Amino acid sequence: MKRKPKVGFLPLYVITYDESTPSMRAVVDRHVAEVAGRLERCGLELTTAPVCRLKCEFEQAVQAFEAADVDLIVTLHAAYSPSLESVDALCATRLPLLMLDTTYNYEFKPYSYADGMLYNHGIHGVMDLCNLLRRRGRQYEIIAGFFNEENPAFGTLCRRVSCFARACVVLHELEHSRVGLVGEPFDGMGDFRVPFDVLRDTVGIETVHYDMQDFSYLNSVTQQEIDAEYQADSERFDMRIDRKTYDFSTRVSLAVRKWMQDQRLNAFSMNFKAARRDTAFPTMPFAEASLAMSRGIGYAGEGDVLTAAFTSALMSVFPEVSFTEIFCPDWKDGMLFLSHMGEYNVALSNPERRPVMSKKDFVFGDADDPAIVLAPFRPGRVVFLSLNPVSDNRFEIFAAGGSMLYTPNDNQQNYVVSGWFKPDQALPEFLEAYSHAGGMHHAALIYADADTEDIVAALSRLVESRGARNG
Repeated sequence: MKRKPKVGFLPLYVITYDESTPSMRAVVDRHVAEVAGRLERCGLELTTAPVCRLKCEFEQAVQAFEAADVDLIVTLHAAYSPSLESVDALCATRLPLLMLDTTYNYEFKPYSYADGMLYNHGIHGVMDLCNLLRRRGRQYEIIAGFFNEENPAFGTLCRRVSCFARACVVLHELEHSRVGLVGEPFDGMGDFRVPFDVLRDTVGIETVHYDMQDFSYLNSVTQQEIDAEYQADSERFDMRIDRKTYDFSTRVSLAVRKWMQDQRLNAFSMNFKAARRDTAFPTMPFAEASLAMSRGIGYAGEGDVLTAAFTSALMSVFPEVSFTEIFCPDWKDGMLFLSHMGEYNVALSNPERRPVMSKKDFVFGDADDPAIVLAPFRPGRVVFLSLNPVSDNRFEIFAAGGSMLYTPNDNQQNYVVSGWFKPDQALPEFLEAYSHAGGMHHAALIYADADTEDIVAALSRLVESRGARNG
């Protein structure tokens, strides 16, 4: 769920000025503290390093940031700082890097005091460092402008800092994912199929397999727990399910929930073909998948660990996220039918129609009929996006804005997961662009606010810059 970005704040300086003009430090320290306060007002949680001047000081600061498990480093050139003092430490860490290109004063005119040159020339230290970072292939973001409320553009600068920092939160959560897998990935589906060791070594996703013959979680679920769940479901859903089916299906759902809590999982995926009466999953936990997403737990179908981790990471910043798939095009009106067998974030249902919990006829194997929760997606502005493998150790994000359309109550797809997505692009152009980008058939849907598309754009740049973790 949403949390503040954790930032390692790194002030850069040069030891020459401490030796030649020690009186500057009082002004420098005050400036650093003021900028730190403004970053906190942008919604960031700061771990601030001492003002760094020498290579050993930068190394200690970066090590402290890593130990604090920050999401990114934000730098401030408090004056000029020679790049060879800091560049090794900044290139040795995988933490994303945001450089503030700012100064002490809003104006610097012919009548400005001469001593102001010493305080306002940090921007050429930024240039020095950026050149070396670029030459070494180190990804960085830079935001330039006067970082003070005196500047009419301060709100825009603050928003840009916040958007990039929130993108770093998503990346951090993705690279620390623990995803539960029930069954094996669906035979023959190749787009999301990435070897689990590759996911671990490149992205950082840990896959935790469920032993299908381990009945301990299923047997631990009590009737009292099932009754409490029934009471909660009766208050939020239109219950059109017999109690026997409900109890049987909910026992499996609660077993999944307990397993995820014990294993500290932030997402899970299940191949529906793994559900069999002779296993610990005698039915498919469709209802739990939909409810888990409403609680901020990532999910994807068919054993797709990558997209499950991605939806979970997105949920750390965006409160309204769902796993989804594009199913059918409506060429006439330029829209797409989004659906899946029985899983979506039930919190994103159209509020005009209370979700219905009912029994689903399961015809895909030797498993009992499960409970399912259904209602159309609610209308609203959205971003459709997918995290796509593009080589053995590289991934890219495709993202496109659009709208989820109003679905009437007499919608013929009310018996399945349903929603109608109209991309901003013409439908043929959207589909061509998606497939040219290698877009998978599994994806995520975010209900957007004013910052969503900027955060996603920053996240896309971050993901594309990442290589193998061990490389």
